[in-house]
Amino acid sequence: MNILLVNTFHYNRGGDCVYTFELANLLGSKRHKVVHFAMEHPFNFTSEYSGYFVPEIDLAEELKKKSFGAGVRVLKRTIYSNLAKKKLSGLLDNHRVDIAHIQNIHGHITPSIFHVLKKKNIPIVWTLHDYFLLCPNSSFYSKNRVCEACKGNKFYNVVINKCRKNSFAASFIVMFEEYIHRLLGLLKIVDYFITPSRFMRDKFIQYGFPVDKIMHIPNFININKNNETEQDGEETYILYGGRLSYEKGLKTLIRAFSLVKGTRLLIAGDGPLRQKLEEEVDENRWSRIEFTGHQNRETLLKLIRDAIFVTLPSECYENFPYTILEAFAEAKPVLGSQIGGIPELVKHRETGLLFEPGNAHDLAEKIKWLLDHPEERREMGMRARELVLEKYNPHLHYKQLIKIYKKALERHKTL
Repeated sequence: MNILLVNTFHYNRGGDCVYTFELANLLGSKRHKVVHFAMEHPFNFTSEYSGYFVPEIDLAEELKKKSFGAGVRVLKRTIYSNLAKKKLSGLLDNHRVDIAHIQNIHGHITPSIFHVLKKKNIPIVWTLHDYFLLCPNSSFYSKNRVCEACKGNKFYNVVINKCRKNSFAASFIVMFEEYIHRLLGLLKIVDYFITPSRFMRDKFIQYGFPVDKIMHIPNFININKNNETEQDGEETYILYGGRLSYEKGLKTLIRAFSLVKGTRLLIAGDGPLRQKLEEEVDENRWSRIEFTGHQNRETLLKLIRDAIFVTLPSECYENFPYTILEAFAEAKPVLGSQIGGIPELVKHRETGLLFEPGNAHDLAEKIKWLLDHPEERREMGMRARELVLEKYNPHLHYKQLIKIYKKALERHKTL
């Protein structure tokens, strides 16, 4: 089978990219041909299809210009990209594909490409990596709290509340994008949506998506079950690895950690909240908290390997974080907040501990417990690794995914 994988970024920028490349490797190992379509970027991995990629556009920088021309450029790329349609048509004219598997395309490639795929009668399967189709801010988080004000297609609330980057302009663009995609019927062209977490599946059904089109398939990670985990150094720190933004609960984590004696907290990543967090840490002279900045995936995996445990203190509806799978693969338990898809992976006292989102005292107590119980901590880590090997392995993922591919292909035979 020839499979088109579409994702905006063609380098390991986040969980959507990690999944895309892991999937490409998996499909390639099963003798399928994988064709990539993405956006040009200086960090991109090499691809024989890069000549068809859409040119890079930095939306944040364009919006800062506050000019009419910049506004038009942003609207043309984020709402309905004719350029992406043209580029994809060129790719498909020269490379036959049987099915298209969409990943994260909002804002740069856009669902405009569905019209090209429909014209060529190519089935579409879309793995959802965030909640953008339900919440224009994509995270169900606004003004430091969970927010579902847009339920019932009331996307105008994103503008009223300036949810997107606290900006009317950015919020208006994503609202407009949501309404236009629905008016054009673009979402109806998709054969199947795949949700990595059950939580996300339930949320899409609650918001009116057809039950028979929403399929739950968890993400996977490729580890060799014969290899024991080996750490390179002494475990001396707790690790957070990910985006540094408000919805990730990092202020709660820092407050909680200040209540705990001994050990260090390593915060790996970058984002809009980094400067404020560093200032807070400096002002309070919390020398045991260190910021490493953005790390490539290989370095981050090494940091996980040498950590005491990994924490994910999110205060938004997380989907199915790769950070947890990567920690489990290294036999590290995870201390996570009880929200969104996190509890589907972190089973309390089995593969880690759960705490109440936003509750620094509860989080501090759970940190202390993990530090004071090394044997239980080690056992939870081993159970976590067994869980990954049993339920989140490439073999099972492939089996589930190929069933959906075949169903989508069958549907198109009858059209």
